[in-house]
Amino acid sequence: MRTASETATASPHDDVDDAMAAAVLRESVLAARRAARNAAEVLGPEGYTLDEWLVLDVLGAGDGLTMSQLREAVLADKATLGRRVDDLLTKALVYREVDSFDRRVIRVFLSSRGRDVLTRLTALLTRT
Repeated sequence: MRTASETATASPHDDVDDAMAAAVLRESVLAARRAARNAAEVLGPEGYTLDEWLVLDVLGAGDGLTMSQLREAVLADKATLGRRVDDLLTKALVYREVDSFDRRVIRVFLSSRGRDVLTRLTALLTRT
C-alpha cells in the first residue's frame, strides 16, 4: 500500500505494475492450493497427509533435524508439527534421538521404513 505522498507522485505505470503483481500473487496462491489439493487426493488413500509427506521429504533431504529446524522447513506451527512427528513415530517412519552435544535438543531422523515410504509416496506424487 502506498503512502499519500507516493500516491500523489505515482505514474500510470505504477498502477499497471501493482495490478500485475496482484495477478501474479493470486495465480501463485491458486496454483499452490491446487497442488495441495491434488497431493492430498494422492496421499489420502495411502494413509498419509500432505504435512506428513512434507516432514518425510525434508528429513529425506537433511536427516537429524531439530524440531525448530523442521518447523521452519515445513512452515508448520509447533503443535501441528509435534502431532505430525508423533503420527510418523507411531507408524515407525521416523525416530527421535537426544543430541549428543546438547541433551536439551531432540533430533528427528528418517527410519529405513520412512525412507522407503517417502520414495513410494514421492513417486506417486510425481505421476500426477
